[in-house]
Amino acid sequence: MLEQHDFTKPWARQRKQVYIWSSVVALLITVIPFFMVGLGYWPMEPTGYIVAAAICVPIIAPMVAAWWDAPGENRTTLEKVNEFMIVWFPITAASQIFWELPWLIGDAFGKMNLTDADHWRFVWYFYGVADTRYLHSDPGLFGMETVAVIGGIILIIQSPRLLTAGHNVAKRINALWWAFFAMSIMLAVITIYYVAETRAGYVNIEQGSWGFGLKFIFMNIPWAVAPALSLPFVVKQLAYLYRTTGAQTAANATAESAGLVGTR
Repeated sequence: MLEQHDFTKPWARQRKQVYIWSSVVALLITVIPFFMVGLGYWPMEPTGYIVAAAICVPIIAPMVAAWWDAPGENRTTLEKVNEFMIVWFPITAASQIFWELPWLIGDAFGKMNLTDADHWRFVWYFYGVADTRYLHSDPGLFGMETVAVIGGIILIIQSPRLLTAGHNVAKRINALWWAFFAMSIMLAVITIYYVAETRAGYVNIEQGSWGFGLKFIFMNIPWAVAPALSLPFVVKQLAYLYRTTGAQTAANATAESAGLVGTR
């Protein structure tokens, strides 16, 4: 018998609190150092190391919380993944739109060859000193980030569509296909990002083990794990929706036929 899923279930209050507070903390971790470094009150480093470590908490916390059932809940795996994606899409899109996109624009105009004197561009510099490709206008990286930004824009559109789809199966299926496309290209980008630098022998990675482990690896884990985890379940969710839609269509046709027969 086909397992039934309800993608319209309301989110548990406990998880909503995690999502809200994670958003608030992430905003504070981003905005406060931006102004404190920009105004010269805080040094570039170790502020960069601290921000790199701290920002991972409000990024990862909601992604983990999406899998947690509140007392009395009994969600299916597909229901959990559905919520996980709706939560994760804005997280990754925020990075693509507010970090990668300005970097792309700045790099295109030759404004991203940053130094420790560029305090107001600290949010790009602190990562660029670990992966120096961001500081010397690497064309391959520019191409990767362009594709990533396109993926992020698609996902920020699909998140509210999935959230508000309700029982509109056609809308949900359409949003899932767009999400599948966006996550596929973003997973390809993060793979190329690592493969390219591995092939180069990590010549562009600086700041020692901290730069390599914390900034180059750990900060990017969500962008590698989340799409890889979500894609197989998107396929399963689409398969379920197509099956149930087909079954419902057949049932409606049968009922309609019975009605026609009954009226004769």
